[in-house]
Amino acid sequence: MSLPWLAGIWLGTGAAAGLLGRGPRSRRAAALICLAVLAIAGGLTARVGATPHPLSGASPALSREGAGLLTASAVALWLCLLLADRVEGREVLMLGAAGGAVALLLGAGSPLLLGVAALLAVAALTLRWLAVAPGRAGLAAGRVAGTGAAALLAASVFLPVTAPGSTGAPAVGMAAGLIAAGVVALAGLVPLGGWVAGAMGVLAPTDAAGWLVLVVPATLVASGALTGALPLVGRLAVEHTLLVCGLISAVWAGLQAIRARSGARISAGDDPAAGRRRAAPQYRRLALGDVALVAVGIGTGQAVGITGGLLIILTHLVVAPLLLQPPRGGVGWPRRLLWLALSGVPPAPSFWGRVLVLRACAGFGGSATLFCLIALGLLTLASLLAITRADPPTGDRAPLPQVVAAWGLAGAAVAVAVAPMTLMHMVFGGGA
Repeated sequence: MSLPWLAGIWLGTGAAAGLLGRGPRSRRAAALICLAVLAIAGGLTARVGATPHPLSGASPALSREGAGLLTASAVALWLCLLLADRVEGREVLMLGAAGGAVALLLGAGSPLLLGVAALLAVAALTLRWLAVAPGRAGLAAGRVAGTGAAALLAASVFLPVTAPGSTGAPAVGMAAGLIAAGVVALAGLVPLGGWVAGAMGVLAPTDAAGWLVLVVPATLVASGALTGALPLVGRLAVEHTLLVCGLISAVWAGLQAIRARSGARISAGDDPAAGRRRAAPQYRRLALGDVALVAVGIGTGQAVGITGGLLIILTHLVVAPLLLQPPRGGVGWPRRLLWLALSGVPPAPSFWGRVLVLRACAGFGGSATLFCLIALGLLTLASLLAITRADPPTGDRAPLPQVVAAWGLAGAAVAVAVAPMTLMHMVFGGGA
């Protein structure tokens, strides 16, 4: 199956599930069936071949790593919809549109296609976010994230000029600056990360999952290929920018996660749909901190740091479907196990990814190592505090399928803790 066909299937199945389901139950069932099909299709597309060089202009194709990420994201979204209190047609339509754009983003053979795909993915998210949160947070998300995607698109003008062997210093600087600004904005890093905290604070779990589970992992993975297309001086500029912004963002997110309290129900003025909740603020802040650590791993330019980033991504693909949801009866113990998986206490799955990023930071001297240690300590403390500050269950007891799914996620977290590299290679391929 070719990559354009896969992108079309994402868009078509999202539209079908979002528009054809007449009631909440039928819409949920249609969405779950469609995402299951997408997970299978993504696995089959992994056989297409390696991703072409970003400057080659070749036909788009998914690498084993990209196809594994897309498949794992589809499975995580499937579980997120299964565990959600309610499913709306428009949010499923948003996930389908964003997923199609992300497929093109991961397999882009040209910088122009990569920039266009990033812009389409951001447009799909922000249109949905503006519909459910038409306030300053939604507008800021559209403005900053859209500007970041536009920066990646603008970089395509300079990237052919900065092919290896080129001596155009101004073009190298422009391309590096635009790529760094685009990735920092889309990943929600300091100083352009305020929009993520604001948007995640007013979004329902499924809407927040579109960014956390689908768009930001793909953006960070694709940024490595795009940065590799630059000459050495440009590549180092982008990597050092990601390193510095990522370390500052990780420390800040850790501090905010410690201060974060339990989630509050959205008022009728914020969201007319009764019973909906914002994405849990404690998990939201921890997720932002780990996203920053993934950027740090990429910024080190070392294979061990990139491997650590992929392990962190894999950990959040496992824990996000449940921890984004409000606590309910019957899933209390799985939630505690997933919080422990994020604690960074060995042998938690997050420990392996974070310690690899720390090892990569050690190659940059004492300052990077110190900031990374502070960030890890803050994130660990925030995770442990989240267990003690856990909200009491609200609403009815979770139905059996949700309880089974919650325990399945807990089991997956244990598996990643026991055999992290084996599971990572199963998902992202042996070259990861």
